[in-house]
Amino acid sequence: MLTALYLILSALFVFLIWQVSNKKNNYVLLLLFVLAGLFYDTLIIGMGRFVGEGNLLKTLNMGRFYVHAFLTPTMIIFGFGILRKAGVKWAQSRTAHIIICVFTTMLIALGTYSDIALLDLRIKIVADTLRYVNEGGIKGPPLPAILTIIFLIVAGISLWRNTGWKWFAIGAFIMFVAAGAGMGDLFYIGNLGEVILGFANVYTAKKFLV
Repeated sequence: MLTALYLILSALFVFLIWQVSNKKNNYVLLLLFVLAGLFYDTLIIGMGRFVGEGNLLKTLNMGRFYVHAFLTPTMIIFGFGILRKAGVKWAQSRTAHIIICVFTTMLIALGTYSDIALLDLRIKIVADTLRYVNEGGIKGPPLPAILTIIFLIVAGISLWRNTGWKWFAIGAFIMFVAAGAGMGDLFYIGNLGEVILGFANVYTAKKFLV
């Protein structure tokens, strides 16, 4: 059942990629990289039972952690770009731009340390899914992902107040709730939240960036 769900989620990410694949904008390019990474993430989980336990699946799962370490925080720059294009006042200054870039870089460095330098993969079976999870890394909630989502909520609220567009904020808030609910064996809830956030990001990008 969960295997089928993940294959459906991966197909939805293909649809989202197609929606903005022909748009020429640096912020949209960041979004495309993230969507491609999430497609890979869900596809590998969905294919796990077919690949089977072993070095191949372990190597494929390593890529999932590279995706989250390097790409997830770049959604901060994407969200900031939305605010700049929408004319939100506090996002227009060079100082704000520098702060956002430095903050994003710090989160990438933290994620790289936790999910790559300290990566310790162990097999995990839930229902009919087979995947490898990181038993190493910094203990506790994934701070780079959480801070990224919090920023997107703040950015979404700013966009809502300034333009009336509420979907960016709603998508980010649903992702925040889903991430909290998707701990342990309910991990798929977090992935459902990623798809919802993906739809919110894509249609926000289509409104403000293209």
